[in-house]
Amino acid sequence: MTPWVTRLLVANIAMFALTATVLPDTISQYLAFNPRAALTRPWTFVTYMFLHGGLSHILFNMLGLFFFGSRVEARLGERRFITLYLVSGIVGALAYLVFSPLGWMVGASGGVFGVMMAFATFWPREKIYIWGVIPVEARILVLVTTAFALVAGWTGRSGGVAHFAHLGGYVGAYA
Repeated sequence: MTPWVTRLLVANIAMFALTATVLPDTISQYLAFNPRAALTRPWTFVTYMFLHGGLSHILFNMLGLFFFGSRVEARLGERRFITLYLVSGIVGALAYLVFSPLGWMVGASGGVFGVMMAFATFWPREKIYIWGVIPVEARILVLVTTAFALVAGWTGRSGGVAHFAHLGGYVGAYA
């Protein structure tokens, strides 16, 4: 694993353990992204990326970072990789602010989706195996997840998922 992928994995897992055991509501209250409090808590544009809403939430985000991140970091270099990750996450928060201003959000999805967009840009025909068996080209995976996020986001069928933050992550990476 590359340096920033390792650091991000460790930081996310450590914060998950901390918020699951030590004052979870207090920590989350000050670090989660809440659009209504964004101006008084600007650090949450970054800190929300290190909190997760449950075991499956962190598992899927960290798997995405693990599978896509090291190749992208090796291609971009450390500085450009962490910039890509953070910008993608911040643009994800901005998209959430615009399109879902009444909720609050946690999770690394904006940054991870940015990394996935970069992966698909560099290796568009690379096969990604969904559930380990269904081959999908990286570019098709990005298109399908974009369509899904748009439909789920606009129809309100989000099920607690910040679909606009995912799309913001793609936009941040593309920019």
